[in-house]
Amino acid sequence: MKKIRLFVEEKNLQQAQKIKIQVGDFDYLTKVMRQKIGDKIFLFNGCDGEFLAEIFEIEKKFLTLEILEKISDLKKVPNITLAFAPVKNVRIDFVAAKATELGVARFQPMLTQHTIVDKINPERFKANVKEACEQCERNDFPEISEMKKLDKVLDEQGKIFILSDESGRGEKASEIFPKIIAAEPSTCLEIIILIGPEGGFSLQEFQKMQALKNLYSLNLGPRILRSDTAIIAALTLVQEFFGDFNLKPKF
Repeated sequence: MKKIRLFVEEKNLQQAQKIKIQVGDFDYLTKVMRQKIGDKIFLFNGCDGEFLAEIFEIEKKFLTLEILEKISDLKKVPNITLAFAPVKNVRIDFVAAKATELGVARFQPMLTQHTIVDKINPERFKANVKEACEQCERNDFPEISEMKKLDKVLDEQGKIFILSDESGRGEKASEIFPKIIAAEPSTCLEIIILIGPEGGFSLQEFQKMQALKNLYSLNLGPRILRSDTAIIAALTLVQEFFGDFNLKPKF
């Protein structure tokens, strides 16, 4: 039987607490999953861990869950930010879902000189992140930041930037990541992965990024990748090295 997990907005979850479920999640539980009174659901809110709950009552437009017990503490992911230029329609849904599955701690949409899409639908984006968290068994919830210009992102101090370099001049992951660890002996890392727009970064933007001492250029191979493909490739490489590393993230 499929394990049913549900993200809820309520804070300070605890045993015996009752949670009201309405609208989309109500339809999902009752019409799609055919849940009934007495069936068990796993709940998480992104900050208190994960809980086992039971359907207490079902009404016409809502149901009530009662929390039975806490089954796990909050599990944090490495302190990785995905700074990306928004892309169109279905592809932005893909970015939200797959980056969540790959353990991004926060999303930072950004505007560049070649950005075509200058905004995202925050509710739709969050809905895709929510569904991905429920599916992949994360019990935290990534932060979704407000849109920033690339210059503002680069001005942040005390960060490690990894540029997905489409110029072919970047280094291999096996060469870059040991350098990062050597440069940060305290292991208190916040890593920002920079992904350019569909038209790529401008020459001026490349020059500014390459001048940063805390920026590392990552080679993603000999071919030009779509931005959503580059996101998956870069995150996979970063997670391979940092996913199990004791980073002591700054949350």
